[in-house]
Amino acid sequence: MEGPDLVLSNQMTTVLGLLGGISARERSPGSAGVAAAAAALGVDGIAAGMGTGAAGIVLAWGQQATSAALEDVQFTLGQGPCVEAVASGAPVLVADLATAAARWPAFTAAAQDFGVGALFAFPLQIGAISVGVLLAHRAAVGPLSVQQTADALALADALAVLLVHLATPGAAGAPPGSDRAAPATYRAQVHQATGMISVQLNVNLAEALVRLRARAYAEGRLVTEVADDVVARRLRFDPSDP
Repeated sequence: MEGPDLVLSNQMTTVLGLLGGISARERSPGSAGVAAAAAALGVDGIAAGMGTGAAGIVLAWGQQATSAALEDVQFTLGQGPCVEAVASGAPVLVADLATAAARWPAFTAAAQDFGVGALFAFPLQIGAISVGVLLAHRAAVGPLSVQQTADALALADALAVLLVHLATPGAAGAPPGSDRAAPATYRAQVHQATGMISVQLNVNLAEALVRLRARAYAEGRLVTEVADDVVARRLRFDPSDP
């Protein structure tokens, strides 16, 4: 992904140096450079994760609290900036979340409840292949500057390479014979619950996941919470259910 023809800010140069050092030292990305990255972009929170399909995004770097909540809501609803950025392969920049009410009605209301006023999603890509997403958010409304956008694009490029490297079997930091790729797109409870619902309703897995998400939305819960109930056999789907 190519950004504006600008020199990176000193803060973002420092962040990219930290991320490059992780690969050399064979370490997990953890929280390296997160505060500096957020400061460079002028945001309150930032996180990146891997995953592009029905299993959703698994966060692997950044400030997790609000970011994790935003991802869980997007996974439950199947809508939001990260979903759109992954699907389109292009950044989704929302300077004022209130203007996105028609675009993502349910997600917008939930995100505003978290105190989010603006958010910016950048796909993580290796060439033309999408591998995840970077999400930055803040309470204050307003766009990223041209410099901040350039910094964010460079950060997304660096994180895409790093997270794919660390998730690859046999990559630096992975024990011999281990599979580091699986956690990047794996939500065990949701997958198990989807399989159980598929059997209970005699439908395919895609339809079962839709029904699971619909149940979660109708009950005002996260899809992972409903999935836990299905797996624990506290909840069973019936063909007669609406």
